[in-house]
Amino acid sequence: MFRRIGERRLGAFAARTLFALLLPAGQLLAQAGSIAGKVTDDRGAALAGAQVLVDGGTRGAVSGAAGAYVVTGVPAGRHQVLVRLIGYRAKTDTVNVSGGQVSKDFTLAADPLKLEAVVVTGTETPRTKLETTNATTVLSAADITQAAPRSTTEALRYVPGFTRVESSGGEVNENISMRGILGVEYVMFMEDGLPVFPTMHTFFMNADNLFRMDQNVERMEVVRGAGSALFGSNTPGAIVNLINKTGGPSVRGSFMASGGTGSLARTDFNINGPVGEDWRFNVGGFYRYNRGVRNPGFPGTAGGQFKASLTRNFENGYFRSSLKVLDDRNQFILDLPFRFTDTTNLTGVERVPGFSATGSMNTNEGNNISVPTPDGQLLLPLDNGLKTKAYWLTATAGFNLAGGVNIENSAQIMQNQQQWNALLPFDVQDTGTFVSQYLTNYWGSYHQGRVVVPATDTIYSVTAKNYTYKLTYPNVRDNSGAPVAYNAANGLISPGGEWHINKPISAFQDQLTFRKALAGGHSISAGAYFANYAQTNQWYFTDMLMDVRDNPHFVDIKYDTANVVYHYRNRTTAANDSVTVPLSQFAATQNGFRRYMSNYVNGEGQTTVFSGVAGGSFRLSEKLRADVGVRYESDAYVQTSQNSTTIPVNGDTLNALSIVNQDVWGAPGSYRHFSETINDWAGSVGLNYTLSDQTSVYALGSRAYKMPALDEFLNASAQQQVNLFKSKRNITGELGVKHAGRSFGVTVDGFYTLLKDIVSQGLVTDPLSGLPIWIIQTSPEVKSFGLEIEGSGRLPNSGFGVETNWTLLRAEYATCPSTGGCPTGADIGTLLSGVPPIVGNLAVTYGGRSGVRADADLHFVDRRCTSALGCTNKLPTYTYINLGAQYTIPSNGITIRADAFNVTQSEGLEEGNPRLSLVGGRTSSLFLARPILPRALQVSVGYTF
Repeated sequence: MFRRIGERRLGAFAARTLFALLLPAGQLLAQAGSIAGKVTDDRGAALAGAQVLVDGGTRGAVSGAAGAYVVTGVPAGRHQVLVRLIGYRAKTDTVNVSGGQVSKDFTLAADPLKLEAVVVTGTETPRTKLETTNATTVLSAADITQAAPRSTTEALRYVPGFTRVESSGGEVNENISMRGILGVEYVMFMEDGLPVFPTMHTFFMNADNLFRMDQNVERMEVVRGAGSALFGSNTPGAIVNLINKTGGPSVRGSFMASGGTGSLARTDFNINGPVGEDWRFNVGGFYRYNRGVRNPGFPGTAGGQFKASLTRNFENGYFRSSLKVLDDRNQFILDLPFRFTDTTNLTGVERVPGFSATGSMNTNEGNNISVPTPDGQLLLPLDNGLKTKAYWLTATAGFNLAGGVNIENSAQIMQNQQQWNALLPFDVQDTGTFVSQYLTNYWGSYHQGRVVVPATDTIYSVTAKNYTYKLTYPNVRDNSGAPVAYNAANGLISPGGEWHINKPISAFQDQLTFRKALAGGHSISAGAYFANYAQTNQWYFTDMLMDVRDNPHFVDIKYDTANVVYHYRNRTTAANDSVTVPLSQFAATQNGFRRYMSNYVNGEGQTTVFSGVAGGSFRLSEKLRADVGVRYESDAYVQTSQNSTTIPVNGDTLNALSIVNQDVWGAPGSYRHFSETINDWAGSVGLNYTLSDQTSVYALGSRAYKMPALDEFLNASAQQQVNLFKSKRNITGELGVKHAGRSFGVTVDGFYTLLKDIVSQGLVTDPLSGLPIWIIQTSPEVKSFGLEIEGSGRLPNSGFGVETNWTLLRAEYATCPSTGGCPTGADIGTLLSGVPPIVGNLAVTYGGRSGVRADADLHFVDRRCTSALGCTNKLPTYTYINLGAQYTIPSNGITIRADAFNVTQSEGLEEGNPRLSLVGGRTSSLFLARPILPRALQVSVGYTF
């Protein structure tokens, strides 16, 4: 009985306990409610993508296509609700929840220039753009859509200070410059606060090869100028930080399909949101195919990207792991043929006859062909173009500790099988000029070492006489199988090269940051950065010959007869003398190749980077704040490169009459070994003074550096050249004002920047021999100074808006020392090549309440010198206009958008032939330049939920 009574009492006790536990929960669930409403702008148009956060983010939602949101599971009581969206001023209100659903609508006012947006890049602690002590631009996902960039970096035309932003080469590996003198290697590209690679520029690969724009990107923060130097080793110019979505309190997603000119077909997707109470996920990517608006004669671009992240939130921090996989190949477009219509004054530029606005000097005749080497046949996969096959695996953790301390650490590994494949025109000439110069320069220089003259005499010139020749197409045959004779109507020919580069790279990097908030509005920070990156370089350069047309043909040249005369001065008699080399039935090329292997590079190396940074932000008064910081870095380089020699192929003999089979190749067992350690420091002091809630002024000065990239040691032949390499020094000062009005915003800053200790290198055409040569040389100091203007405004109650930015500058030589001085004809104050004095962008937008949006975008680039030898050859001023329109159906989240690029078919020329920089950028009224991409149309249909 006792047992039964005990069981009954135990059961009753359990029932009472269960009831007691469930009752409060039931009562709580009964009392919990939700907050619902709509987010609109000040004209009543729905705003999609706005974050609605309750009590600092404990619960939240994101507004949908119609602006509607619902936050569920909100406990009864009084709550603070924050609504924010980049491009609009955040708004906070109080909402009382007592059960059921509470209705609360929010109207957000525009934030021109996003001066109230919180910036996390290039600042000691997160601050609004208005409060920072530097020049900062924030581009939202909507801005990037509006910009419709045709390359990974073209959206930077919306940022002042970037004096070269274009897409003439295709989607990736673009030339960019900051403030006229700071190229791509001085601009750090980051994703979520980590560099995409520890150095921003290596030979045949810029950092923009390593990321793509897609729907994962939430916003882009750009910090330019002096203060950026504290936040990376390669940042005297700017930091460009792509910040990806990580997932919010509700599941959100988008899908988009696009098509357009050049057989473009692209699919994008992104999904993100919660997984339980404390977990967040983001996953997305794209795949696309594009033959190219400049038809290469084969499929030009194909591939895609995949990103995923998983975040675990804690009460005082988070842990996030993320993966990015990029497998993509892009057509690389190089210089195209033009001519001056006025050969006396070098004014007026037009395409050469027979070359169209959408033409390309790529050709299927160069695709997946093989050339002989001492190790066998080498495949030239031209259709791989710029190929990136890489992954990044990242882990990041951040926690707020007791005493106002914050600690964050990010670690990342990456590997990439990079390739670079392209046809490079070196020059464009009429056939008569080329046929003569081949004998006197290209072949004549090769054979000169075999000409016997008296030991103390010197050959001073080479001429060709009495030559007859035939030009044929080795890959175009007639009915009998014989090569067809050269028949280009324009009578032009282009000596060039087909290059194949294998460049495997890998890296590990870790970034640790401590921050501590102090009483009185002060804060201090310290951090450490470690990286180790390794690179292999395998370069294969061939020299070939093409005619000049859309998708040109390879050309063979055969001399029936020729006399090549080497002139020398007889030191004994003081008379001029000569040696004649007769040629008969001389095949100068084979299958269109002048030389099967003209340059060979094989090397491996690695760099270890360690740097430490310390700084602080100090409130000196209620209106004045100072940001100070210092960074110290040490880079250790180790490089091994194989020496080269000449090895004949195809059964030919060394130093044979023909140069075609004289391959430049690796000398067996012969290597060069270099190691070097370089140390430097950067420092920055900035002030921000608040004039009012809407206006502030700032001043900033810095000493910065740019460490050499590992590749710069690759072609050094002696320790004396290695000793030339050191960090490039940069001194910058700037002064600016920022104003955020109710319907407009404006920033204006003046800058001065000096760059010194410059060593440059690259491949150019030897003006004497016509052969491609690699040069390493010191360069004089350069400087630039100017004004940057950024403005944005909206016409109240109209839907019209304007966004504009302009840069006015002068970039010139600052010194001309006796050693490594200015080029011939240049002096202190001489303008630098490739730098426009004015560059700007103007975008006019319209957004209607019904979901209609339209935008027009004009980009302006002033004329530029094209050579280090002066400004006789200029690239002309150009503008281009892009138009866009979209319609969003709010009820179902469908958006239809159309973009028309370069609607006026501007020929805007970039990169006047860099391989002829030693001879003024041209050899006649004919010249090579790279025009911006031609007119194209793109249409997309998207769905957002």
